[in-house]
Amino acid sequence: MDKPSNILFLSIEDLNDWIEPLGGHPDTLTPNLSRLAARACVFTQAYTPAPACSPARTAALFGQNPWETGVYANQHKWHQHYKRGKRLSVVGRFRDAGFETLGAGKVFHVNKPAFDHADWDDYLHTDSELFHPISKLAKSGKFGPSVDFGAIPDGQSLSDDRNTDHMLGQMRRGDQGKFWALGIYRPHLPFVVPQRFFDALPKEVSNPPGLGLNQFDPSAKGPQRELSSAAREFADGRAQFRRVLGRTGGYKDFLKAYLASISYADYLLGRVLDHMEAEGLWQNTTIVMWSDHGYQLGEKLAFHKFTLWERALRIPLMFAGPGIEQKRCDAPVSLTDMAPTMMSQMGLEVPAQFSGEDLSPILSGKSAAPTRFAACSTWGQNFDGDSPQIARSARSRDYRYTFYWDGSQELYDHRNDPYEHNNLVYDRRNIPQSEIDQLCETHLKALDFDLATPANHR
Repeated sequence: MDKPSNILFLSIEDLNDWIEPLGGHPDTLTPNLSRLAARACVFTQAYTPAPACSPARTAALFGQNPWETGVYANQHKWHQHYKRGKRLSVVGRFRDAGFETLGAGKVFHVNKPAFDHADWDDYLHTDSELFHPISKLAKSGKFGPSVDFGAIPDGQSLSDDRNTDHMLGQMRRGDQGKFWALGIYRPHLPFVVPQRFFDALPKEVSNPPGLGLNQFDPSAKGPQRELSSAAREFADGRAQFRRVLGRTGGYKDFLKAYLASISYADYLLGRVLDHMEAEGLWQNTTIVMWSDHGYQLGEKLAFHKFTLWERALRIPLMFAGPGIEQKRCDAPVSLTDMAPTMMSQMGLEVPAQFSGEDLSPILSGKSAAPTRFAACSTWGQNFDGDSPQIARSARSRDYRYTFYWDGSQELYDHRNDPYEHNNLVYDRRNIPQSEIDQLCETHLKALDFDLATPANHR
């Protein structure tokens, strides 16, 4: 079979594993993600290298982990470590290979002054909108306008609508040699989308399956009972948010708004899939659908992405197109694997810079699983100080093993504890030592970096 001649690189911001193809939340409505999954290779254990936009997107686009890129947190930007104009990202690499690179929405995590025009033939810049306060939480005045949730009238369009419209106008019948990149912003905060996406959900949505005792209590001690002080710092990063959310009685509304935002993003994906069918683009286009990281909505009392637990690290990742088998791969992969896989799928040489694994043998059916034993993620705090506090988490097929800067550890058996309630670090009797050794080896790879000296990619 001839190689496909186009790539559609489509990201959905802050999308956790609540989608229908991954089991998700019981009330999630994602018919178009299910529609794509039906003709895709779905990686059910895909993980982000970092639970924040800038380090995750830098890792994905430059094919390297945070300890290789030098980008660990949102205050770090890719252009501080990779020189603009050199086309070192996967987008720039495709442009150098002769592809026309067309983008819209959030692809890189960067503001307009730092935009790299060398990567793109055309790019639509649109700002995400802010709204007059909708929720009781936003009206409390304790948070900025981006921390809000609720419905807007059905006739009101969002920047995601405009970005999708623009991208569909770039995707035409007979196109060849195109690299289309569309970044859908929702379900990023604010969780504000048209009313019809709320109306499609139950009047009261179910709590997250992993909430713990299946109820939300902002003052409860149980959800953090087995966490160290360092782990609690991660969970309590928005402690005031959860207290105000509890006081205003807005928890279920917050959940519903996130689910509605997922449905809105799914609707936009559906528009893209419809357009591809109408224009006959399935025959020569590889689709890569991904998210930069997940999101926690009360699990361990955390209300953000900045943690090293499953809900913040597990992400949707699907490849579909000519020559790609329709199946599920239940083994750990990383966002760093996307760049080498895309280039390999298009018959291009994979640069030595990309340290991720080429997943093409899995896509074609020549291999059942990657060679990687575990996917590693990193997060921490005080990255810009003299004493950064770093934590690392390695996820194998069955276990998660996390080390914090204070020496504390967490070990979860996902075969019996998918929501990570029971820390087994002091009770490893039923866990093979070989498994522990391999997880520790994955951690050691992430230790080989120097925060004080940015990686030399120039």
